[in-house]
Amino acid sequence: MSALPEAVRCLSLDTAAARVTAALADHGVEAVLLKGAGLARRLGQQRHRVYTDVDLLVAPASFDLAQRTLADLGCSSALPEGRPDHRSHWYERPWRLPGPLALTVDLHRGFHGVADAEALWTGLWHSAEPIRLAGGLVPVPDDAGTALLVALHAAAPGRSDRPRADLRRALEVFPVDTWRSAADLAARTGALPSFALGLRLTTAGAALAGTLALPRQGTPALWLRAHRASPAALTIAQLAELPRVADRLRHLGPRLFPTPASMRHASPLARRGPGGLLLAYLSRLARNAGRLPAALREVRAARRGDRA
Repeated sequence: MSALPEAVRCLSLDTAAARVTAALADHGVEAVLLKGAGLARRLGQQRHRVYTDVDLLVAPASFDLAQRTLADLGCSSALPEGRPDHRSHWYERPWRLPGPLALTVDLHRGFHGVADAEALWTGLWHSAEPIRLAGGLVPVPDDAGTALLVALHAAAPGRSDRPRADLRRALEVFPVDTWRSAADLAARTGALPSFALGLRLTTAGAALAGTLALPRQGTPALWLRAHRASPAALTIAQLAELPRVADRLRHLGPRLFPTPASMRHASPLARRGPGGLLLAYLSRLARNAGRLPAALREVRAARRGDRA
């Protein structure tokens, strides 16, 4: 992708962020822009940072109203029909915006590694600062909120290298006092294990974690996510950390047998009638069985503390 289309896309995303934020406010829903232009300004990367979607945080109690508002704006859910796919994090839902460009709004009611979503919203909203964006005013997290989010994203990076690069940049930009405030916010939101783990993914962050006397209280599942382990290994580690058999069955069931709507959403084979759906399920089970030995090795390595 050339520089011009990237710039056009980012400008379109900025316009979408301002428009959707204003529309939500008109319906009584306040929102904070988590990444995008706000993060670029905090990290001093306005001129060259490229982003691909709009991440908006709303209060957990406002989440359903926010989704209805997006639907009223002509947005469509990017998830399969029926109940939410287990692979979609409970705290965010992607919505596709209408128009010629394929733009997405990720609507958040929480964030990676946060146990108390309401406390996160309260902390970020009350300290948010408005920025001018595409002719509007959009609230963004302050420096401490940004530092928290950057570290949490580094602890759950998906398949991207950018979260760790953002962490290295944030460690250069923000002073120790900002990180101390971020650690306080992490403690209030139940995010301290993920915050500390995220920091320790870099040499400078590990030194800072020592300066802040952050605890080492991570779990194998947290470590596996931070180090981009396979989904199978992460599922096994999470399964082992659940206290009750009923919880484990609820965790494992939809991962072994996603809803038919989810299967049809992800697999062309599953869209070929009942026979195709059955074959897609059998193929999925066979793939998962084949991945099991490697996944178990990953989990054993995490439990041994082999976390280089």
